[in-house]
Amino acid sequence: MTLKPCIQCGQPSDRTRCPDHRPKDTRNHRARGYDAAWDRLSKRARRLQPFCSDCGATNDLQCDHTPQAWERKAGGQAIRLQDVDVVCGPCNRRRGAARPGATRGDTPNDPLQSPSGKAQGALHT
Repeated sequence: MTLKPCIQCGQPSDRTRCPDHRPKDTRNHRARGYDAAWDRLSKRARRLQPFCSDCGATNDLQCDHTPQAWERKAGGQAIRLQDVDVVCGPCNRRRGAARPGATRGDTPNDPLQSPSGKAQGALHT
């Protein structure tokens, strides 16, 4: 992997910006894939388990989805209760930070698919 300097601070990064300077996702929760069915499932899970699975906290509870949950959703299937875990906000953020980008909504490039566009065509003329 080639590192390049962050365009804001100059720290080496695998992207244009280092993690501290990457823009936050500004889409609302509906645009990120959290629909009414997710809201109902989250509320049900938090009602069934009113404490954090990781630390036992009882406030700021959220539902954390497994990567398989979004695979099911992408395949047109419903996310099930067993595809989520009840955690507090800090534990959910810690879990999210530990996951690779592909499980947080990023779509990795397909290495078998070649890029297309004017620049690609111009290289071969």
